[in-house]
Amino acid sequence: MAVSSCDKPLSQFLDKAPGVDVTENTVFSSRAQLETFITGTYRIGIHSIFSYNDANLIPTSRTFCINAPITDEAECEVTFMHPEQWNAGNITASTALVANEDYRYYIRWTAIRNCNIILERLNDVPDADEAYKSQVTGEMKFIRALNYAEMLKRYGGVPIIDRRFQLTDDFKVKRNTVEDVVNFIVKDCNDAVEKLPASYPSNLRGRATKTAAQMLKARTLLYAASPLFNAATPYMSLGNEADNKLICYGNQDNNRWQLAADAAKAAIDMAPAGNFSLITDKGVDKNYKFAWEQNDNAEIVLAEKVYAARSRTQFPWYGFQPSSIINAWGGVSVIHNFVRKYEKKDGTPQTWPGGNDLLKKYAELDPRFAQTVGYTTSSYNRDVPLLETFQGGRHAADCDGGAWLKKLMPDALGATSSAVPNAIVFRVAEAYLNYAEALNEAQGPVQAAHDAVNIIRGRSGMPKLPTNLTKEQFRERVRNERDIELAFEDHRLWDIRRWKIAENEGVMQGPMYGLRITRITGNTDFAYQPYVFENRTFLPRMYLHPFLNTEVYKGYLVQNPGY
Repeated sequence: MAVSSCDKPLSQFLDKAPGVDVTENTVFSSRAQLETFITGTYRIGIHSIFSYNDANLIPTSRTFCINAPITDEAECEVTFMHPEQWNAGNITASTALVANEDYRYYIRWTAIRNCNIILERLNDVPDADEAYKSQVTGEMKFIRALNYAEMLKRYGGVPIIDRRFQLTDDFKVKRNTVEDVVNFIVKDCNDAVEKLPASYPSNLRGRATKTAAQMLKARTLLYAASPLFNAATPYMSLGNEADNKLICYGNQDNNRWQLAADAAKAAIDMAPAGNFSLITDKGVDKNYKFAWEQNDNAEIVLAEKVYAARSRTQFPWYGFQPSSIINAWGGVSVIHNFVRKYEKKDGTPQTWPGGNDLLKKYAELDPRFAQTVGYTTSSYNRDVPLLETFQGGRHAADCDGGAWLKKLMPDALGATSSAVPNAIVFRVAEAYLNYAEALNEAQGPVQAAHDAVNIIRGRSGMPKLPTNLTKEQFRERVRNERDIELAFEDHRLWDIRRWKIAENEGVMQGPMYGLRITRITGNTDFAYQPYVFENRTFLPRMYLHPFLNTEVYKGYLVQNPGY
């Protein structure tokens, strides 16, 4: 469904034969017609961690790079991609949506409208039985909730539109509060969990399931419980209590963490019925890579599945391969701020004072490092079995961090081969980490929180966390575990902001470090020296995105503070 029907722009989904008008009534005249419309709604309604540069989907605002270089994970090789605007603190209400990261803003409202239309007219389909209508209702409520969740984490409260507008309606709907939007998402998720199937036949992977809806609920409640929103006062004031509730709850309630923990535990418990489970049988050096590389593996609860195989000169691959490997738009360099988060295999911190033992340092790290980072002498893909990111090396140009991103790039991709993007939306590992974080905040580092983190660490050969951690110490360890396990899957930017740590030095502000790597004559190892390649700027207003001035000037939206 998601491949064969999605290679056309939305305007062509309801192509008509000559002389035949295709109207809304046509869409709801049969189950087959409705399925075509549902396919189009999935295409615009399920966001991707990748950028496709798809002019058919996004005719006026396109982006070319993943979000990792906005954070302490990475740096863009080139300066014209959207992360550079963030790193310079240049996010404003007058810049284009693509520069502000949210190139899907308008598309989300179209997806929400499609969902509302289908929900209103589903009973008009003559050959739709009750089981099918229940499933479709669940799917549309899930897609609607997902689009609201994507806006919540960017803007806070947004207008809630739960019906299709007519031309006679007043379109100037004001923003709802954070609490309103969270409750709306949770209600849609609850309805979706009730109505969706646990699983589908293999040819329908990519459709929403009960577990996907429960994971969306858990993620939403985790964000809602976090310091950015779960606060008596916001990160910046809008001037009055009513408006401040557009960007935070207006009170701090620790029970929100328990609600998030309960929802995540429910997702973990629900997963087996949908045949979802952690990948644990490929070996500690391969479990992690299999989970993010292999399409439709058991750990993936939902992935965006718009495209079939893409060559390395097509997006998304063209947007983050190094120019020194392929004459692409510019690579994603993994920076030392991120690399130094990896523990050694024995669970102790690695030290990076500079020296002549770089490869020894790398070899001591958590096995997930080598499955994520393309470092000097490692394999990048089938065409580049030996990376050279040392000074003067073949792949060192513009590699500010000293390493290139390997994760997300499947081994199958090469000069003469293509690969299907594995655009993960939810995978089981996230549910365990959501549960551990929320449970610690609600109850402290209880055994169940430890168990949830340790199962993730254990499948990659990492030792269990110490049992004597305080609540604060466990918080730091589970946050670091998220950084490593969910790296480059479009979590870090939102975690940084919901935790309100963007202003901490080396996170989204201050010095960003790379490694300057040099050969050692007569030695197989390399010398390395950390150095600052950039100082970034983060302004407090950037904890939430701005609405574009073109929308605010219409007179019904309250702009987020500082813009």
